[in-house]
Amino acid sequence: MLWSFLAWKVFKLSILVSFAFSLAFMLFQFLRIDKMILSLPLSETLPFLVLWISYSLFYFMPTSMLISSSVIFFELKESKRLHIIESFGVSAYRAYSKVLVRFIPVFVSFLVASFMLCEEDISFVRRYLTYKYYVSVFYSMPEKTFSTFGDVTFYVDKRKDNYLSDVFFKKDDSLVMAKDAKLSDNSIIFINGSVLVKEGDKFYLTAFSKYTINLEKFVNVERKKDNVRRDRILNFINASLSPMLMTLGFLISRIRLDSPTKLYYLVGIVSILYQFFLVILKSAL
Repeated sequence: MLWSFLAWKVFKLSILVSFAFSLAFMLFQFLRIDKMILSLPLSETLPFLVLWISYSLFYFMPTSMLISSSVIFFELKESKRLHIIESFGVSAYRAYSKVLVRFIPVFVSFLVASFMLCEEDISFVRRYLTYKYYVSVFYSMPEKTFSTFGDVTFYVDKRKDNYLSDVFFKKDDSLVMAKDAKLSDNSIIFINGSVLVKEGDKFYLTAFSKYTINLEKFVNVERKKDNVRRDRILNFINASLSPMLMTLGFLISRIRLDSPTKLYYLVGIVSILYQFFLVILKSAL
């Protein structure tokens, strides 16, 4: 009963720490896509947010278990409760091993999740939502206003439903000017205008009577298989290291430290180094 209680304390604190890391990371990223998230229907953005939160919690759990195991066992040592356990003939290492055994289902679930949750899945859904956002922006474009989103700049002098007049469109080094345009499904059909394209150091101007741009070309919504393979390998390594990170946290708690502050500094440095290791590993895969 005691070992299950200690295992629950470590697991609960791991969830809280992982959630804090996930929230900080997501808030930083959210500033880049807040307009897109807030402009689309909740039915489309909610699955993305749920997937994003789930992956972030999973990704930071091994690091969180390092932190929680060190904090919980350090508190047991400092409060003399670990000495009480040892007075019954149970060493600190044996007590930890009993807690570790109760985490086996958690470690197995991490390994299973490493093949189910991929960062590429989040990127794929985010690219799809970006594409939906672009479509919604085009269909709600105000008159006589230059609108910029991403690397696209768009201007329309007059509009009536899906029909536009005196249109200016720019993306990267391509520029389209047309007298009329029509929004059709997921494309823009320009009528009677010219397109200016830069190739190398030269510009080419071509007149047209009809020119169609598919909005799907703005965002690559394909799921990249190479990235999925890379993410699964990284996730598997991260999940496999969970028992060792948790054990490392316990060993850190056994170090003689004058105050909890020094423990937090030490665990923080180790956690940062581990995150750097994951970043380097990801770039190498």
